[in-house]
Amino acid sequence: MPTLPHLVSMLWGRRATEVVAAYRSAFARDSVLTRDLAMFCNAAAPIEGASGFERGVEEGKRRVWLHIARLSALQPEDFVSISDGEHTHD
Repeated sequence: MPTLPHLVSMLWGRRATEVVAAYRSAFARDSVLTRDLAMFCNAAAPIEGASGFERGVEEGKRRVWLHIARLSALQPEDFVSISDGEHTHD
């Protein structure tokens, strides 16, 4: 199975470094965007659903989160602190 750097390189070629830098900038550990996506994508919550389809949708969201986390250099231990951030709705 190809590694993530290899996959990014295959997809983006010479721009791979630029893509990774953009992910790291957009999804910094303390950004509101990162916190929102972590909660929406089940970063630190069990996958639940009444049917196989619903669980599949939730698993798909988690896969998106894992892609973002890998490219942003987030560590698994960051997931709980990110998704447990402020829950205020201004």
